[in-house]
Amino acid sequence: MDRRTFLKGAAGVAGVTAAGIGASAPVAAQSTFDGWLDGVSNYDGVVDETGKSEVTVEVGAKGNNGNFAFGPAAVRVDPGAKVVWKWTGKGGSHNVVAEDGSFESKMTDSQGHTFSQTFDSKGVVKYACVPHKAMGMKGAVVVGDVEVGSSGGGSGASGSSEPSATGGSNASAGSGGSGLADTLTLGFGGALVVGLLGLPLAEIRNRRRE
Repeated sequence: MDRRTFLKGAAGVAGVTAAGIGASAPVAAQSTFDGWLDGVSNYDGVVDETGKSEVTVEVGAKGNNGNFAFGPAAVRVDPGAKVVWKWTGKGGSHNVVAEDGSFESKMTDSQGHTFSQTFDSKGVVKYACVPHKAMGMKGAVVVGDVEVGSSGGGSGASGSSEPSATGGSNASAGSGGSGLADTLTLGFGGALVVGLLGLPLAEIRNRRRE
């Protein structure tokens, strides 16, 4: 093998290795909740409420230029936890409606009124107050250890203080395995490069001996 042949071979291996890495690299995460909470003034991250069997979210909390917010705007709970929405009586009449239509409360401005849902399955649940949705009165419940940067799923919710629809698809946890694929790809490419480097070195040594 001469120098030109070796360089061509090394370049080919580098190209194959790079292509393999590109094919197995994970796709960059999309914006949080696919932009659902963009513009919600009181949203400053997902509040971790895991470990609790019941979590309360205020309806008519301060935000969005008045009392037009859910407080907190986004919570993370364990599967099987109950979320209770409690009306503050401020900001006029509000309701709580799932974006996928899986549940809906009545419209009221009564202080102390509650509406609840138990979330049994992992997923991302988006909801809003219909009359104030355009103002930013939106919220989200993250059930389990799903990534909020990926596209959301359905509710996986059951039960409420009022009649509601059930169903909706559930978002599963992010799939793994990409890290292992990258490691294998790098290892295979490295072995090929080392093999190609060994060929001309062995040839040089043999010539020196002669």
